[in-house]
Amino acid sequence: MGIILDISQNGLLMESLQEVESTNLSLIATTQKNKLIKISGTVVHCRKDKSGKFLTGIMLQGTHEENIHFVKELIRAYHYQKK
Repeated sequence: MGIILDISQNGLLMESLQEVESTNLSLIATTQKNKLIKISGTVVHCRKDKSGKFLTGIMLQGTHEENIHFVKELIRAYHYQKK
């Protein structure tokens, strides 16, 4: 589990308390309508920051359309939770 700090069409930067040791991941998120969405990703880097948390760069492995859908749903859920 982690917090998404930055997101793009092709990947994301995640902050977590534990190091991500796997190279291939299944990313699962909840939409604003409580529907689960899933996409695969590959870890491109993982490093420990000054606070002791881990920053992990993940490249999304879906098609362009799948990646865009996943990113859009994450952004919608983020804005929905802020209200």
